Amino acid sequence: MINMFNKKKCPKCRGKIEEKFGFCPYCGNRVDFEEDIGENGLLGKNDFTPIENAIKLPLGFNTLFNSLMKNLSREFEEQMNGNFADESKAKKVKKDGISISISTFGNGPPKIRINNAGSNKKTEEKIVEKLKKDTFTQERIKKFSSLKKEEPKTNIRRLSDKVVYEIEMPEVESIDDVSIIKLENSIEIKAIGSKKAYSKRIPINLPIRDYNLSEGKLILELGVKN
Repeated sequence: MINMFNKKKCPKCRGKIEEKFGFCPYCGNRVDFEEDIGENGLLGKNDFTPIENAIKLPLGFNTLFNSLMKNLSREFEEQMNGNFADESKAKKVKKDGISISISTFGNGPPKIRINNAGSNKKTEEKIVEKLKKDTFTQERIKKFSSLKKEEPKTNIRRLSDKVVYEIEMPEVESIDDVSIIKLENSIEIKAIGSKKAYSKRIPINLPIRDYNLSEGKLILELGVKN
């Protein structure tokens, strides 16, 4: 049904739809008023089945899915109109978007998974940036090479969610004099004191969560893999 204001009404939910839409953004129903003229795309209108008939969603998820369909329709329209010409805007949409997947098996309830796109990458970038700052400058590398080396005494505490290394470095006064490098299967620690240098390699492959220098001890916290 088409009214005089170039609006169509969905025959299923009676929602108003713009004439250029081929489906209802409210209920997902296929809307095709171009009957018998062969303008039904590559598959044809009979090849489309409303999504709610193909997947039985739990109570309350129909509203969520309908809202998603509406947003997808709007984004598709913006892309067709060339509104994504601004590169910074396109990057923002891609960076801050979400990924939604729905899977079914037999007659069981569908499994819906929602992931944030880009959040993990942000965390990884912060960790890498932090570790890069904690490597020695060229000046400190020369000073470290000139001092007598000593392997520091170490105390290890294993907790339920982390492993804590307490590394004794009594001559080290600043965290700037400490280098922590995460290698493939180990962690390399170097420190510069007033009269000696400390060097230790921890043969462990765990992510670095936090560290600090307190009262002549380097406290290094490692995360536990689940």
